[in-house]
Amino acid sequence: MHSGGQLEFCFPSSEDSHGTKDVISHSEEEAKRGIDHGLTRQCAELIKNLGHGRLANKLVVTWNSRMRSTAGRAFWPEGKIELNPKLVEFSAAEVRSTMLHELAHLLAYVRAGRRRIKAHGPEWRQACCDLGIPGERATHNLPLPSREMARQWRYRCPVCEETIERVRKMKRYAGCYRCCKEHNGGYYDKKFRLVESRID
Repeated sequence: MHSGGQLEFCFPSSEDSHGTKDVISHSEEEAKRGIDHGLTRQCAELIKNLGHGRLANKLVVTWNSRMRSTAGRAFWPEGKIELNPKLVEFSAAEVRSTMLHELAHLLAYVRAGRRRIKAHGPEWRQACCDLGIPGERATHNLPLPSREMARQWRYRCPVCEETIERVRKMKRYAGCYRCCKEHNGGYYDKKFRLVESRID
């Protein structure tokens, strides 16, 4: 998820024949259709310039009208970025800021390979620097509608017994980050697989 920040990005200026207003209205139209081909091309170019052509080739940026309190999110290894269409109502700067925040997640994951990393850990912060957004914050402060959802799933590490609770069930097996890092060089090991239980 994303917060605002100072960014350098190739969006047209208001003096251009295709000014910022045009970019925003274009994004509104794209938001209705899902995939934003213009933003996808810009992200792919940035990633390709950083030496990750395979990620650039599969990367896609989409608009998700079902998002409410979340500004954006990234999916790895799919190479997909989803943006909240309400960002367009704020500014083109918020669109690009959120997009780069999420792109940094994908860049961090592709660099990490099979090694497990924290979502907003040092690898993500380095990716933010490389994408021109040093000092990026983990969360946004935009006035998006909040939604409280009950957490229904609990995951416990069988070794250190640390637990996390989630609204949605994990689709894949996951390991305890702390134990994998401390005992297996940051790589997944099934003996640290989180044990799932339902919260009553």
